Amino acid sequence: MLVDERAKEAKPAVKTLNRVPRACNACRKQKMRCEGADNPPCRRCRNTGLECLFEKPSKEASLTGEAGLERIRSLEAHVADLSRTQMAMRDTMYELVALLRGGGQIARSPYPQAPYPQPSPTLSTPTAGHPQPPGYMPPVPPTMGPPPAGIRPGQYPMVPQAPAEYSPQTPVGYAFSGPQPPPQGPAHGPPPAGSLTLALNSPAEVLTAQSTTDNRPVQAGTKRPVSADSSDQEDDAGDELPASGLVAPWEVLRGLADVAIERAAIENGDASDPQNGGKPGEGSRPAKKRKLRHKQGPMFPDVVTKKIITEEEARELFQIFYHGCSTFLPVFDPHVDTFDELHRRSPFAVDAICMVAAGVRDGGGKPSEVYLRCLEEVQSISCATLFSPVTRFEAVQSMILVSGWAENGWLSGGHAVRMAMECSMHKAWPKLLKRITANKVDPVQDKDLVTATRTWFTLYLFEHQLSYGTGRPAVLKEDDSIRHGRALLQHPSAIEDDMRLVSTLELMVIRERVHNALSPSESPIREDDFETLRKADLDFRAWYATWDQAFSQKYEDAAFYRQSLQIQQLHAELFHNATALRGIDGPEDVRNMHPLQRELAVRSINIAIQILDITINSPSYREGMRYAVHYTHVTATFAGSFLLRLARLFPSECDPESILHQVERLAELMAQIPAKRYALTLQLMLKRSRDKRKSLSPSSMREARPLIDPALMPPSSQPSEGSSPTFQNRPQQTDAQMQAAMQQGYYRYPMDADHILDRYQRTANEQLPVWISDQTLGGQRFSQEGMNAYLLPNEYMPPAPQIW
Repeated sequence: MLVDERAKEAKPAVKTLNRVPRACNACRKQKMRCEGADNPPCRRCRNTGLECLFEKPSKEASLTGEAGLERIRSLEAHVADLSRTQMAMRDTMYELVALLRGGGQIARSPYPQAPYPQPSPTLSTPTAGHPQPPGYMPPVPPTMGPPPAGIRPGQYPMVPQAPAEYSPQTPVGYAFSGPQPPPQGPAHGPPPAGSLTLALNSPAEVLTAQSTTDNRPVQAGTKRPVSADSSDQEDDAGDELPASGLVAPWEVLRGLADVAIERAAIENGDASDPQNGGKPGEGSRPAKKRKLRHKQGPMFPDVVTKKIITEEEARELFQIFYHGCSTFLPVFDPHVDTFDELHRRSPFAVDAICMVAAGVRDGGGKPSEVYLRCLEEVQSISCATLFSPVTRFEAVQSMILVSGWAENGWLSGGHAVRMAMECSMHKAWPKLLKRITANKVDPVQDKDLVTATRTWFTLYLFEHQLSYGTGRPAVLKEDDSIRHGRALLQHPSAIEDDMRLVSTLELMVIRERVHNALSPSESPIREDDFETLRKADLDFRAWYATWDQAFSQKYEDAAFYRQSLQIQQLHAELFHNATALRGIDGPEDVRNMHPLQRELAVRSINIAIQILDITINSPSYREGMRYAVHYTHVTATFAGSFLLRLARLFPSECDPESILHQVERLAELMAQIPAKRYALTLQLMLKRSRDKRKSLSPSSMREARPLIDPALMPPSSQPSEGSSPTFQNRPQQTDAQMQAAMQQGYYRYPMDADHILDRYQRTANEQLPVWISDQTLGGQRFSQEGMNAYLLPNEYMPPAPQIW
């Protein structure tokens, strides 16, 4: 019985299936006997011609062997390593807090490197609208008393409300004819801090980290900005998980460390900010403690510190820059960003300003030693910005200057855009706009927001100018980072050039819409393109009427601002008209062109004549050309070159001789300023046109005007008194140096032009490049290269460093 019970309790052994195929696949499917399976192919497969295959069972993966045990050991070791790393991070944070509470101080590195940088957009600007208050607020000053007496509520004329069909972006209540909110401080506050104050707050500690700068209670819910030196500034709600923590957990950990630093400083009684310390005698001052890490000095000393130029010469160069150059790219405030302040804060800014001003001072002559040395220093710092974190606004502003006064600023301009996004400048304007609409503006607290907004606006319009000049697509798009930019003029910290900046910004938005409507430019002209240009012409005229009325309240008609306003409108029309005329490549196309296209060509002739007339004959604008960025020189050269081509193709619609005379004067003006490439471009076309006229009419050789006619030069290029608020008091040394540069450099151009033309003497008109031909309006080259298609290639200029 016991044996039987034990036999019943014993479990039967599991018989493993060891199936061996005894029939081929074909026989198994037909349920037939496989004859000859031992010596394949079997008889049936051999007779039918089928492939005799025997399916072999695959071994199932098993973790019971040595391989399975090794895999388990590997996973356990990986989990243990992660656990040790997490514990080490926790212990490090505990030690940091304990060290700070014990009285030690840790100096933050000015260039922290985040292991996971924030992703940056590629083809559009990130949406910058956030419901939180601005994160660029500087530390609270020790005194917050009433504003000083005598502060006027505004310094700009009110901009009238534009028509609805022209300015759909203007929000309700933004009519510029009402009273402005009174400023709460001086129009020009103290210099901005050297580095950006960031707000990277943890979810739980954001409401408890309050400023105790002046030992006064702070309103509940306010956030004290902490200096985390990060590239992404987010103002997240204190009771919710911050959006930045979802994509950047390291930034959240950094924010926790910053909160711990603040709390330790508060407990040690050392909460006052080093820049805005409390008044002497307020509270007990703790004993000084030994610093664990000393503050590092600037990596690149400026040209004054390196004794390349003297301080006196640097101040003269700053005077030249703020006298005219800053009008075109107003990224610096002349009342705040003085030489002394920038010399203290940013060597890059000092070098860039001195380089630009030295180039303007040299004019059209040979570059001076000062300019070349400053250029070398600027290029050295510019290269360093490619591989270093961006923590200061001045680096972005300086890179904009480097790009603006460079003949090929496309790459450096794109780098400036990335640097600005690294500093979150694209998020500044939505925050500042909310403060303006809520009537909570403050010149001191909004200082960084205003600087970032002004820099971003400049970047947007300048990046589009580079796009139209090179034919490449623009990266920045119309979004919340620039919409309703007109409201910036309501802020008490607005400067004189902001009015021109905002007006140009609005024009660039209109041009972007027109440019997108005419795309793709490689396709043939469509019928609806002419309707698009007609509506664009109305928008351009409405824009000019709106802003000219605003400028007229402060400036006379001959002032540079109003002359520049008209030039911008005319050039916008001419550029987009040229897009619709790109298919005209010779007289044959003129005879077969569409009537609307012919009408557009005739209107373009009149527009180009007006552009040249203002550029040459307006004393204030002619003077402003000396200080202008290269894009302004390119637009004037494009207008002159395009006008010569139109006069060649439509001689009955204009006076060709008068046009030649005007273009000659434009070339003479280009020779007096740092624009040798553009002057030589016009000289080549003029000489080619003169040679053709001589060959067609031998009798005209005696009457032809010489290529360089000194009599055409006006007796004086000095603007009349009161004609320009910007250029009426030019530095005295500039005139003599520019005149000497003209004599040194300009009269060499005809010899260079002869040398270049000799290479194309026997080239057929159809094979000539666009920049020297006067029978084409650009064709596909204009669509691909923009206005650069009309310019002399850089290969004909003095050699420059190349990147191989």
